[in-house]
Amino acid sequence: IVLVARVEEGDGSGSGGARGLPEFHIVGDALMDVLAAGLARLPGWEEDAEAASIKCHAGGSALNTAVHLAGLLQVPKFGTVTFHGCIGSDGFAQLLRSRLQEQGIEPHFVCCQGSPTGSCVVLSGGEGKSERAFVTCAGASGLLAAEHLEGLRAAIRRGPRRVHVHFGGFYSYGPLRRQLPAVLSELRRIAETSGVGRLTTSVDPNATEVAQVDGLRDCLVELDLIKGNLSEVQMLSGDEEDGKSQGIDMLRALARDGHCAVVATCGAKGARYCSTRGGAGVGEMVEGHVEACPVDVVDCTGAGDASCAGLLASWVLCDGALPEAVQLACVAGAANC
Repeated sequence: IVLVARVEEGDGSGSGGARGLPEFHIVGDALMDVLAAGLARLPGWEEDAEAASIKCHAGGSALNTAVHLAGLLQVPKFGTVTFHGCIGSDGFAQLLRSRLQEQGIEPHFVCCQGSPTGSCVVLSGGEGKSERAFVTCAGASGLLAAEHLEGLRAAIRRGPRRVHVHFGGFYSYGPLRRQLPAVLSELRRIAETSGVGRLTTSVDPNATEVAQVDGLRDCLVELDLIKGNLSEVQMLSGDEEDGKSQGIDMLRALARDGHCAVVATCGAKGARYCSTRGGAGVGEMVEGHVEACPVDVVDCTGAGDASCAGLLASWVLCDGALPEAVQLACVAGAANC
């Protein structure tokens, strides 16, 4: 509701009429999730544990973000969403394709013969608990490479439009991890020659350990927006200390190093943001903090992906207004807890 109100204060399209209606392209992991919720404890080897429920549904950090984003945009009213990724040739692949189409998202999948569609077992704590554990088979999703993004290149060549490309689930990237700086540079060259009204890019690491952000720092200068949690910001900085002040310092350092906007979610403490763009002077640092929305936590699985969707929708439609975008990110995340 907040997003729609802000957009409709303008011309009803976000910026510049039909030409300004943005295309969102989400690149990354598409997995089938098996969610075991309500666990009081994790089982050891040769043990069993009781779950309140076990459900199977389409998932993956990037795919979840695409689904939430399509809902916020009321596609196609405020923009379109296209998903780019790799799948196998099994039943899970068909379920993922159908899920995207049901949400009004255009799937651009590349089928990797001989590899299974990615899947993930998610173990979630009981009501009021935020603890989770994961068992992942990346499968075809982990094979994603530059060569699989021809659909994205073709979309940008169509110009002139506003295009935002989001790289989700960086933790899962295989070949694309090292190729991403060159891919980002190539996309900007294509946009320049195709007359695209505006191309912006973003990334969400979705990482739980340092090795999963390896290579991401090489992309900083090519990105416009980085979204992660405070732990991921510390990983990106190479500083694994837990001090709160250090995390904030690292947030500022990343924004300066990449000359981009950086948003770090902090769970129940809301989110912090820094940006060297949007200030009155070139290189001026703009920063702030948004409080979290009070919520009785049931299950926070997917809340980060919903938060990312809220951030992208508002940031792109409202022309890079970062404080407002972080507000919507916090609302969207809380609504999915």
